[in-house]
Amino acid sequence: MIEVKGLCKKFGKVTVLDELNITINKGDKMVLVGPSGCGKSTFLRCLNQLEVPDGGEVWFDGQLVNGRGTDINALRRRMGMVFQHFNLFPHLTVKQNITLAPVLQKLKTQAEADEQAMQLLERIGLADKANAYPNTLSGGQKQRIAIVRALAMDPEVLLFDEPTSALDPEMV
Repeated sequence: MIEVKGLCKKFGKVTVLDELNITINKGDKMVLVGPSGCGKSTFLRCLNQLEVPDGGEVWFDGQLVNGRGTDINALRRRMGMVFQHFNLFPHLTVKQNITLAPVLQKLKTQAEADEQAMQLLERIGLADKANAYPNTLSGGQKQRIAIVRALAMDPEVLLFDEPTSALDPEMV
């Protein structure tokens, strides 16, 4: 599903990723563990081109991600990401945060997206927060909303950058 060959990324004189090679098959669950600053987030961001690698190749389902002519937006619709800092839109309600991308990308009608959002919110126990704004939520609630937002796009792959850091142990 994902194949990385010789991936390199530098920030100035600091080499963060140096000739990284990895194959992730469909159905695999992979965890990256390491100290702060070792390149875990950079690696995830290189997979979907939020960071442009300095060298190497990233392949997703047989398509070169970091090649010329790749429709990166089409690829990102298939590869969801839950960010470390959630990146919820503060001026939108929880439900609007969840439904925005599927509707803008014309993957679902507003009614379909609303229905799915409520089903997902029910699943995580936050249906009562559908009309709340992110600034009224706890860190754990924001994190669960960010996960639901990624799931609402029905991605084939989900990339999580510290997905449980704001959750209580029983919510993990």
